[in-house]
This record gives sequence, C-alpha cells and structure tokens, in this order.
Amino acid sequence: MPRALLLLLLLGACAAELPPIEGTISQAARAAPEPQLIPVGPILAQRDVPVRARAAELELDARAAGLRREAGALSPPAGPSLEAEGEALRRRAEELRNAPL
Repeated sequence: MPRALLLLLLLGACAAELPPIEGTISQAARAAPEPQLIPVGPILAQRDVPVRARAAELELDARAAGLRREAGALSPPAGPSLEAEGEALRRRAEELRNAPL
C-alpha cells in the first residue's frame, strides 16, 4: 500500500511538466471524420499468405549461393602475389623520388 501511494505521488509530480493539451489539435483534424474500424481477423489471416517478396528473397539467396560457389572455384591470378607487386611498386616509387631532376 505505501508503494502504491508513493507511485501515485511520483506520477502526480511528473504530470506538472506536461504541455497543455488544448490548442494542439487543428480545426481540420477536429472536423475530419472518424477513422473506419475494420475487423482484425482478415488482416491476421493474410500474414500466412505467401508474398512476392518471399519468392524474390529465395531467388536472390540461390543466386548468392551460386556466386559464392563460383568464387570459391576460381584460382588465384597467375603471376606475382599482391605483396610482391606492392613491394615492387614501393621500390619504383622510391627510385622516382630519388631521381635527379
């Protein structure tokens, strides 16, 4: 019981900082008709109906798997490794920096 009373007092203290409600709803909103309520049952029944997005997702997943297989089957490029090419380019850059003008 004391906790409930304390909770009510704290909630009351919070309400003092709320902005006023009057004047926040425009006249156009007040004059608008109320929204039409519809039964929820048909909407919930539609959640199990397959959609085109699911078919597209499955197709893209299959394509991605195929591309991963193809990428795994590729052999590395022939010739020097990337590290060796990088080292050769660094040496050439150093030579060009030290070249007389």
